[in-house]
Amino acid sequence: MIRKFFSDGIPSFFNDYDTGAPFTRCTFCDGGLATKSKYAIEKMINQNIVLQSREIVYEYALCWDCATTMGSEISDDSKEAIQGLYNEHRETVMRKLDYLHSTEKYSLESWLERCSLTGKEIRLCGEFSVSGIVEGGNLVYEQSPIVVSDEFMYKLQQVLSKETKEGFDGLRDKIMDGSPSIEDLVFGPVPGLM
Repeated sequence: MIRKFFSDGIPSFFNDYDTGAPFTRCTFCDGGLATKSKYAIEKMINQNIVLQSREIVYEYALCWDCATTMGSEISDDSKEAIQGLYNEHRETVMRKLDYLHSTEKYSLESWLERCSLTGKEIRLCGEFSVSGIVEGGNLVYEQSPIVVSDEFMYKLQQVLSKETKEGFDGLRDKIMDGSPSIEDLVFGPVPGLM
């Protein structure tokens, strides 16, 4: 059974990196998030394991209306392949969720230690993403926050159709304002909630 716990507000980890303040607008439709009952935040992080440093490659806030629209644009073949890949890793996800809920570890750090899907320790990842869902101004600890390791991103990249990859490329370009320099940092599509 999936349990839901609401944090007291949104941890600062999910704030806009540039401003240090919570996101106020959807990155895609520019709608105000204060009027939305539910939205998502995702951050893609590049990590230098040797230097023990991290850099945010991109981040965005996404209202639930935009998330629904974008989800409907994924090809049927990709949806089926993604579902199959998630099903292969379902046991890891459920074990992690059960442990974190049963021990009531509702600190963000506890949820971010390992990939939610592979169990790989984040400290060993060259890059990873973190996604969270916000409801009523609070972070939801349910199936989120979800951490996706570089290992799972690679697996995801292998199962997506060409049209879905192109759609994700367009999405990434919108987030990055078309910056070509980012191509070397991000080898996969948006890996999180979509």
